[in-house]
Amino acid sequence: MAGSPAAIARLAESIRRLKLELVPKIDPADWELHAGDMFHGRGGSPLGSMTTEEKMSVMRKVVGIVCDSDVVLFGISVVRPGAHKKNATDARLAERATALLAERLGWFANAQGGKMTFRMVSDNVREKRRLAMTKALERRAAGSPPPRGRARPVTRIEFVDSRSRAAIQAVDAVAFAINRCVAGDEEFDDMFEDIKSRAWSQGDQSGLRIESGRRAG
Repeated sequence: MAGSPAAIARLAESIRRLKLELVPKIDPADWELHAGDMFHGRGGSPLGSMTTEEKMSVMRKVVGIVCDSDVVLFGISVVRPGAHKKNATDARLAERATALLAERLGWFANAQGGKMTFRMVSDNVREKRRLAMTKALERRAAGSPPPRGRARPVTRIEFVDSRSRAAIQAVDAVAFAINRCVAGDEEFDDMFEDIKSRAWSQGDQSGLRIESGRRAG
């Protein structure tokens, strides 16, 4: 998602309040709202004991907070045929997804007049994926310079611990919903449609890009 520092801060505060509502006895800063941990029982999530229906309610609330915020959404999902046999999020897929995202941020910046720049922030990932994502941006930066009077929207990426960033936790939930929908889980279709309606688009350019066997485009 892209937004001003103030918009991101307001979104993060909404996530903090939701976490306090969900687990009143624990400081929201002391636990991570991680969709994968919640659904699959990893990491000792305080939400792991919820029923599936309750977990889906939490997801809808998080997606609702994001979609109602003053941010612009982008979504990239890249799953190659047979990727699940190795690692569906290997370095090559991460590099491809990062390149697609940078391209769309460039489209968005150009639509705003070409002087907008972004500080790209990602959840921390394993070293191979981190290097691949950084390489994708370095390749873009080494390409043709932007037109005169326009800035290069993004050339670097910062990796942070999602446990300390409520906004990253919100992005994680959005990405989880997109990927579950792309994988064929119809329970997430309504969330995907909400995300799609808030994703940036202009003409034939879209902030969403899905590359998989089930969906494309």
